[in-house]
Amino acid sequence: MAPKLESEQALVDALAHAFYEVVDTKYRTACTLTASVSCMVLRHFGLDAQLAPCQVWCSLPHHNYVVGFVGNAPQDGKWDGHVVCTTGKLLVDASLFHFQQEFSLETPWVAAVQRIPVPSQMIARHELAADQTLKWLYPPPESDTRYPEVPQTLVQELAGRLIERLQAQGLTSQAAG
Repeated sequence: MAPKLESEQALVDALAHAFYEVVDTKYRTACTLTASVSCMVLRHFGLDAQLAPCQVWCSLPHHNYVVGFVGNAPQDGKWDGHVVCTTGKLLVDASLFHFQQEFSLETPWVAAVQRIPVPSQMIARHELAADQTLKWLYPPPESDTRYPEVPQTLVQELAGRLIERLQAQGLTSQAAG
C-alpha cells in the first residue's frame, strides 16, 4: 500500500503545482468549480476522488480565521460553505485565496495534504509556519452542505487542460496506482 500512497501523493502534488498555470486565477475563490476540476482530473488518472464540504481554518496564535459554514446570510451568487476534493488519503483545496481576499493572510493558492487517518472532526491539517496552521474540518451539525452547481462544460474544459499538462509531464493513469 505504501507505493500507492507515494504515487497518489506525486499525482496530487503535480496537480497542485500545475493548477493555476492552466486555470485562470479569476477562479481562485470558486471552491465548487476548483474542487470539481480537481476531482475530474484525479478520476481521469484512476483515483477515487470526491467533493467534500468543509470549513477551513487558518489558525494563528491569538486568532482563528474561518472560511465556510460561518453562519452568513444567503446572498445571490455566494454560498456560505466551502468544498474541497478528497481521495482516500489526500485533500486538494485550490480556493485558499479566500484568506488573502477576506483577511489579508498569506496562504498557498493550492494545498495538497494528507488527510487525518483516524475518525475525527478534522479532515486534514497543514503547517504553514511555526505559528500558522490550516485545518479542514467537517461542517458544523445541521449545516446546509448542498454546494452550488457549476457549469459542467467549464469543469470539463479546465480539467482537460490540466490532464493535458500532466500527461505532458509524463503522468499516466498508471501513476495513480
